[in-house]
Amino acid sequence: MKAETTVDRRAQIRQLLETNNVVSSQQLADRFQVSLMTIYRDLDNLQEQGIAKRQHGGAILANRFVSARLRGKRANENLDAKRAIGRYAARHLVNPDDDAIIISAGSTTLEFVRQLPDVPINVMANSLEALSILGTHTHTNLYALGGELRKDVMAFGGAMTHENLKQCHFAKAFIGVDGIDMESGFTSTNEQTARISRLMGEHAEQVYILTDSSKFDQKSFRTIFQFDAVDAIITNSGVPDRYKDFLKEHNVALIEVDKASEE
Repeated sequence: MKAETTVDRRAQIRQLLETNNVVSSQQLADRFQVSLMTIYRDLDNLQEQGIAKRQHGGAILANRFVSARLRGKRANENLDAKRAIGRYAARHLVNPDDDAIIISAGSTTLEFVRQLPDVPINVMANSLEALSILGTHTHTNLYALGGELRKDVMAFGGAMTHENLKQCHFAKAFIGVDGIDMESGFTSTNEQTARISRLMGEHAEQVYILTDSSKFDQKSFRTIFQFDAVDAIITNSGVPDRYKDFLKEHNVALIEVDKASEE
């Protein structure tokens, strides 16, 4: 089977890595009907992105790369921390003076949604589950960021979503991420998710990242933001010290939530 383009071939190699954790250079050359030198360049490219780690005869999935498959497995992990983060953000970062806020899809942002007060502000979200929860509010003005429903994450995305978002402006954006890395910034396992989250941030006066500390020193497929686009990170204890220093240097506030204090 011959990939039509370099981008297509590399995307397929990445998928094979995510599925099998290891690939053989010779087997890839045979599969895609290209030379070994072409495969070496592909693997070098994936290594530069932090996706693959080259080894003799092929490559393995880089330990620090968070795949979509692994992201799904992690959705129910660290729930206590995610709930505490959500409670803190809902209690301290949302008030009736906010004209409008927007919330990205994600497991931590969903815990934030569960704790949101029923106050008369405009709230927009692209997660179907978040919209369902907020639909029970009496005073909140709820807006769905429509478009194509991505059934893998039950959230809206695509060109229509992007166009809808471009017409809106928000006081605050609350964004979930799959990884935080000093070089790659804030990342997502999915291109559409990254683009939508980026647009949310661009149309908000303040950007808050809601994520548990396990996402630090991890990176995924696509960058959402660099650090200069973010105002604060709300997380739990366990952030590596070097990241605390790094965030201070980049003027990003770090709020580490104590689970007990938010119960």
